[in-house]
This record gives sequence, C-alpha cells and structure tokens, in this order.
Amino acid sequence: MSLRASLTLLVLLAAVVVAGCGGGSGDQTATVGDETITVPSDTHGVYGELEAILAQLPYEAWYAKCVVAQVKKNLGPAGAEALAKLPEDERDEKAMQITSRAGPVCEARHHLPVVDPNASRKKLDLLRAGYVSSMKAVAESKGATAEQAACVERGFEDLSDDELIAVINGAKTVREGILLSVFKPCATG
Repeated sequence: MSLRASLTLLVLLAAVVVAGCGGGSGDQTATVGDETITVPSDTHGVYGELEAILAQLPYEAWYAKCVVAQVKKNLGPAGAEALAKLPEDERDEKAMQITSRAGPVCEARHHLPVVDPNASRKKLDLLRAGYVSSMKAVAESKGATAEQAACVERGFEDLSDDELIAVINGAKTVREGILLSVFKPCATG
C-alpha cells in the first residue's frame, strides 16, 4: 500500500470502525479528536453507513463512489449480511480489512486527487482530527516517547489546510517534505 493510500485511509478506517453497524434508535456518532462523525438513524447496512461517513469527509465524489463500489465488490451481498451479524469487535476488524483494500485500488486505478481542495472547513477539520490521532498512534507504535508523540500531534494540528490537502493529493516529494517537517523536529524531543 502506498504512503498516500495509507494516510488517506486512516481517517476512513477510524470512522468505519467507530460507527459500526449498531441497531439502536437515534443517530450513531463517533468522535475523532474534537470532531464528530454522525451516521443518521435512517441509514442502514454497511454500504449506507460507509456512504454516510464518506460524505462527511473532504473526499472527491469519484473517490467516495469508487471506495463504496470496491467494498461492495470485495464483500458481496452475503458478506455484507454476515458482517452485519458479527459481534461488534469482529465486525470492526473485518470492516477495517475490507475497507483498507478499497482506497488503494481506487487511487491506483484513477490517479486523481483524493481530497477536494475546496472542501468546507468542517470536513477538513474532521480529516485533520483523524490524521492527528492516526499519526500519533503511528509514532507511538514506532517507539516514540510520550513527548515525541505529543510533538507529532502538535505538528499535524498546526498544518495549514493547504499542507493537509497536499499530504494526500500532492506529489510524492511534496508529501515527503511535509511529513518530514512534522516528524523530524520530534525525533530528538
């Protein structure tokens, strides 16, 4: 999986996992950082929930449609039904496995920008919140100290909207430069 695909899907995976396929009344919400993802109570099934989540993120329409189509292809009707019946822990894990394969396939197939550069502040803030959480977790999983992980968290919080979009949509050298500008100062902290 490419770096771009990995980064792009981190937020998506977090959203899918926390939203789940629960059957209670009322909207389902999940908090990512200080931002909230909501799946309306009248949204049903794996695909409907995935579409509702993607609609709240700043992804280009082609990408959201492609991800849903790829998940449908990978999962199939019987798989979607079986997934909905699994206990929450197993469902979350399986949803992550399936969804993690969808984004990279779409990106490789289309080679287009994934994030809408004209997205609303709310959508970009949700994307940023997911990146902050995800990149902090990546740093911790690589042995970063608490101070270094906090530095990474601050670095991603401080990225401008243009820099955040460039981490996903930009050329490899642009992405690497931005990521290096966040991680390098934290390596010695």
